[in-house]
Amino acid sequence: MFFGGGKPAHADSYQSVLDTAKKLHLAHHPTWLKLIHYPSAGKQSVVLTDNFFLAPDGRTNPDAELTATIKAYFYPAQKKGDENPRCKYPARYYWLSHQLTLPDYELRSGQCERLENWALFDSVKSVSLLLVSGYLGNPASTFGHALLKLNTDSNDDQLGLFDLTLNYGALVPKNEFALRYVISGLFGGYRAGFSDKYFYTQDMVYSRTEFRDMWDYRLNLTDYQRTLLILHIWEIVGNKFAYYFLKENCAYRLAELVELVTNEDLTHNGRFWYLPVELFYRLSAIQSIHYIPSSQRVLYHQLKRLNANMLKVFNAIIHNGINSMSVQLSALTNDQKILVLDSLLAYQEYRLIAEQPHPSRERKAAKDKILLARLQLPAQAIPLVKIPALPSPAEGSRPMEWGMSAAMQSDKKWFSLLQWSPFKNEMVGRNSLEGDELVVLDLAAGFLEKEHKAFIDSVDIIRVLHLNTLSVVQADENRLSWKIRIGSNRVEEGDKYRYDGVMSFGAGPAWRWNQILTGYAMVDIAAHTIDPYARLRPNCGIKISTGELRTWLYYGAESSNYKGQLREVWGGKVQFQVSNQSSIHIEISNEKATTVSAGLSWYW
Repeated sequence: MFFGGGKPAHADSYQSVLDTAKKLHLAHHPTWLKLIHYPSAGKQSVVLTDNFFLAPDGRTNPDAELTATIKAYFYPAQKKGDENPRCKYPARYYWLSHQLTLPDYELRSGQCERLENWALFDSVKSVSLLLVSGYLGNPASTFGHALLKLNTDSNDDQLGLFDLTLNYGALVPKNEFALRYVISGLFGGYRAGFSDKYFYTQDMVYSRTEFRDMWDYRLNLTDYQRTLLILHIWEIVGNKFAYYFLKENCAYRLAELVELVTNEDLTHNGRFWYLPVELFYRLSAIQSIHYIPSSQRVLYHQLKRLNANMLKVFNAIIHNGINSMSVQLSALTNDQKILVLDSLLAYQEYRLIAEQPHPSRERKAAKDKILLARLQLPAQAIPLVKIPALPSPAEGSRPMEWGMSAAMQSDKKWFSLLQWSPFKNEMVGRNSLEGDELVVLDLAAGFLEKEHKAFIDSVDIIRVLHLNTLSVVQADENRLSWKIRIGSNRVEEGDKYRYDGVMSFGAGPAWRWNQILTGYAMVDIAAHTIDPYARLRPNCGIKISTGELRTWLYYGAESSNYKGQLREVWGGKVQFQVSNQSSIHIEISNEKATTVSAGLSWYW
């Protein structure tokens, strides 16, 4: 029953319910504090939107907010329909109904029309958290992203493209200056909020435009937990928070929502950063994990159906233009033409979506011509493309590394080496996807015990290696792999040691011959703080993966002066993964004072 006047209905019950709530200390119940986003150790809610609270001091006073919430149940202040407090704050009353006796309480009274249409009470079967792989094209997406999805499991929508998806992100002005973007993102200069959209809009951005893989973690929730979560999502969408890129980001806010219903400790990690993968490492209420490949990966596996001659025709049409299609296809059989044309259609669709919101007219016209040519051939069922599932990043080692090694300099002096990195996905690690590498702030400090001397051996501010090893050679696609490094090394010059700052960039091709062998060849251009200040380095490398043993070896030559003279550079690392929490390794190099080291690493 809803109430239209100022006179309380069940006035005798109001005081009784309020007294019971106070007696049970519900204002300080963990679930109530989570419903109003009040940190257990904080002094006010992190929600910045005033109308999220019913009490004037609700942001700073959980007791006052609970009292106002209960009062609004009995005194609706002539607010009807969707504006009624029961419609605006359904999660609060749903939870309170399980703690107290609320007269005439109904979850679905028929008065909350917008909530009824939005929540799809009869359709949502489960809830998923989605882990999205990192994207180097945007600093805010470098470490990945997280989404929440309400699954309907509809037979008419097996991909779930019309399932409601919850996203959390910063509200960044258009054309924001890069330096301001970084500073504001790090220090809370932006407001952020939750937005709800159909999954196809997220799939369009992450899978089809940025070519990112996703992993669907379906949560194991009871009906009560799922309902409470959905109702609270309704309450929180559109409200504003402060945004902190390293800590209070998409994964952290989604972790808070899951904590509301599962009581898992998902947010307290004792660090000043919270990366998206952290949520999935800590998550235990998991029913299943499903891999969702990017559209780029799907296309490349489709192209594997083409033999060498058909792939040659496919690339020739892309390279020479759509007007060459009839000539290029003339030597193929009808079955081969069908495969090539289907692949060309898939490619044009893939490129059209990637070029949104302004795809070229030429590409649209090309797709139409391909479709017309395909319609002139017999209909044929397209076999499903089987794509091997990539393991989730959360199935590997955690990204923060502590290491301890015994190392020897070129003068045969041994010293201990301590290493730390807050984020290390290196190519020989268990948390690296397909051999790529992303390392942020990798610090190594040495100590010569006999000389009682401590020193910094090396520091990398950032180190990235991206190997483009998709197996089909395709025209009109960038096949280059690349790497970047900004850091400093302790190098030996005669009997002295100096620090050499380095900023380098390299590019070249890469190959994956099989699941064991991956190789690359690149040319690096580097700026140094020690003469020669500009250096060129052609180099090649190979990665060997055999179970838990991974090996990386490289060899090259670096310019040692401006007269064209080169010196050899070589090195490598062999790492054995003992478990997700630890590994042992041997590393060797002729590039700096440290020539060989052996040690143990732990991941936290």
